[in-house]
Amino acid sequence: MTLQVEKLISMYNRSIREYLNKRLKDWPLNESNFYYILIICEHPGMAQKDLVNGIYRQQSIVTKVVTTLIKAGWVDMRTDPNDKRRRNVFPTDQATAAYAALKQIQTDANAFALSGLNGAEVSQLSALLAKAIQQTVPDAHLTKEDIN
Repeated sequence: MTLQVEKLISMYNRSIREYLNKRLKDWPLNESNFYYILIICEHPGMAQKDLVNGIYRQQSIVTKVVTTLIKAGWVDMRTDPNDKRRRNVFPTDQATAAYAALKQIQTDANAFALSGLNGAEVSQLSALLAKAIQQTVPDAHLTKEDIN
């Protein structure tokens, strides 16, 4: 039986998501919305549109997650004082206090996902994934941080 790329990626994604959900069981977050907290803490005041581009999700999904995080007290949305049409997202004290622990969970998840690979293989996997993404998702804006 030949495994297809999409099946392999799906299996890999599922194992990482399951790992994250286990690590987040004591938090009122899941493997999806905890990434939003990390990004917002790392870029406080970013426009929601920039969050959409940074996390590469549909606008409606990002809006739902941000609304959920606002209701749960993780983030705050404010109108940009320089452009009243723009809404900026900020971490709350709750998110800021949790950031270091959540960042460690992300670091551990990356180590889990790459366990069994040596440094050269990690670099090769990152480069190949970035190349595939650039071909299949032309509007994705990958940074060096995304690839390394």
